[in-house]
Amino acid sequence: MSSAQFPIRRMRRLRRTAALRRLVAETHIVPSQLVWPQFVVHGEGVRRPIATLPGVAQLSVDQLVKDAERAASLGLGGIILFGIPATKDATGSEAYDDQGIVQQAIRAVKRAVPDLLVIGDVCCVRVYRSRTLRRDPGRRRPTTIPSVYLLGKTAVMQARAGADLVAPSDMLDGRVAGIRKALDGGGFSHTPIMSYAAKFASAFYGPFREAAGSTPQFGDRQTYQMALANGDEAMKEIQLDLDEGRTS
Repeated sequence: MSSAQFPIRRMRRLRRTAALRRLVAETHIVPSQLVWPQFVVHGEGVRRPIATLPGVAQLSVDQLVKDAERAASLGLGGIILFGIPATKDATGSEAYDDQGIVQQAIRAVKRAVPDLLVIGDVCCVRVYRSRTLRRDPGRRRPTTIPSVYLLGKTAVMQARAGADLVAPSDMLDGRVAGIRKALDGGGFSHTPIMSYAAKFASAFYGPFREAAGSTPQFGDRQTYQMALANGDEAMKEIQLDLDEGRTS
């Protein structure tokens, strides 16, 4: 074969060794890009294993602080806090109570490890006594104006406690705009929202429900979480949340 027939541009040259592959890698995953989910409960000295998630436990605040210090020492990007309340009621009041478990945890972690990024999960489902969200037949997600209002109150309380980001996981229509308005009105215009914009329905939520004490403990959430087959719809959901975040 003459040299004229041989391809001059050969992409495999940059794949020849591990060092070359590292050099030209387009995606890098490093500890600072990872967030450690933590499930926090009331009490002291609690480290309660979660059967469906081996190696994961529900932690009291004192134990959480130890893990937060470990997260900082490992150079992780931060932690995200999921609170399991002592009691539940029809309005999920512990979620936006100044002494709610997530607010207590945020303050404790920020005292112990001020530079660690702390994200608060914003959701009332884990603190509802019963399923109080009504469903609008014309929408894919459950939606009520009162529920969005409560999410806004919860986000403000978490920001006040010291959360660096708030992360609504409820999939309620209009939640990003409602939370943004509440944060801005509460003096936290600098606090960003990390939206669960395209949350796919999955069997993985079974173990998570046990870990976070979510209600209901039966059925599935395919009526308001994303269908795995619908990539185009997921992109629309993402754009909707981006647009809501720009409303104020």
